[in-house]
This record gives sequence, structure tokens and C-alpha cells, in this order.
Amino acid sequence: MLLAFASASAAAATLAEAHQAKGVACAGCHAENPPSEPADTAKCQTCHGDYQKLAERTKDMQPNNVHANHLGELDCSECHSAHAQDKLVCSDCHQFKFSMPGKKK
Repeated sequence: MLLAFASASAAAATLAEAHQAKGVACAGCHAENPPSEPADTAKCQTCHGDYQKLAERTKDMQPNNVHANHLGELDCSECHSAHAQDKLVCSDCHQFKFSMPGKKK
């Protein structure tokens, strides 16, 4: 859930497209070229903030704030995928109806 991309990339289908819409090239997140692995969570946090900041930014998320959960501090790639549909880890056990801002429905 990257709220920073919600308005500027409302038509983005993937996280990669949302980043491109904001002018962030692959090398902005990935160490290798071409990228072969998801970006490290620490790299995501350089722009999006640590878990505490993310939880504050998404505090009004309904029905629950996915960044303040009982699973703790997961790697961003557990839920977010650059080139495929995001999958919330919460959905492995729960039936929450979340949507990811900035994604085509």
C-alpha cells in the first residue's frame, strides 16, 4: 500500500508502472540491471518511511491498517509485487476487503 502513488498513478496497473509514472527508474530501487529480485525493504523505506511512518500514513485504512498488524514488520515484497498483482498476506487467513490505492481495479 503505497499511498504516495495513489493520486499520481491512479491508472497504474502495477507497482512498476506507478514508480515509472513518478519518474523512478528500475535502478532507483534495484541494485542489479536488469532486476532479478524484488527490491529490498530497506530500499523501499528510503522513500516510503519505516514501518512506524507507514502505519501512521495508513492509519485510516479500513477495515484494518495493514501496516500495523499482528504479523510484525514483513518484507514489502510479501504483499507488494512490482510486475504482478499485489497479494495481501492478511488474506492468507482473513477475509478482509482491502484495495490497493493506485491500482487499476
